[in-house]
Amino acid sequence: MGLTPPLDGPQDVWIDMKKAQNSAQLLGKTLYHQGDLSYFEAVNKETLKNAYQRFEEEGIILVAKPKKDSKAAPTVRLAPMWAPERDRKTGKVRDSGRLWEFTEMIAHSRREGKNRRDGATVGARVLALSDKLGRDLFREATMEKVEGVTLSPRRARAKEIDTKARL
Repeated sequence: MGLTPPLDGPQDVWIDMKKAQNSAQLLGKTLYHQGDLSYFEAVNKETLKNAYQRFEEEGIILVAKPKKDSKAAPTVRLAPMWAPERDRKTGKVRDSGRLWEFTEMIAHSRREGKNRRDGATVGARVLALSDKLGRDLFREATMEKVEGVTLSPRRARAKEIDTKARL
């Protein structure tokens, strides 16, 4: 869900694969500490790499791999047929569409026991958090594309703060 392009930006942005996986790991750690994810092993780097590989095989994501002699990193984006829609008024990702149904199918197969939290409140909170992290990914990727320079996340935030209006 975090790879859904924002309404107010370009739709053809490719995200650095490593940054996307790091963002997914951050989301997983946050959900684990909130009690929405039961197993910390689910946010293991190798597990996430395997998940991205599987999503690529299933056609959920598209991966652009650089030439062998290039030092560029692979980039990723959601396949158009899997991309969820955004609400035109609020800009939030809608809880509908092919990717949402796939996510719900996985969630229903995982729910068991009395300690499982589910429902609209948890779904809305998780969706909002993944959307926030996704917007950060797109903002950073767009800044790099415009400036042609790769900035560290800290430098990108400092640049963003620096470019705001001064009163």
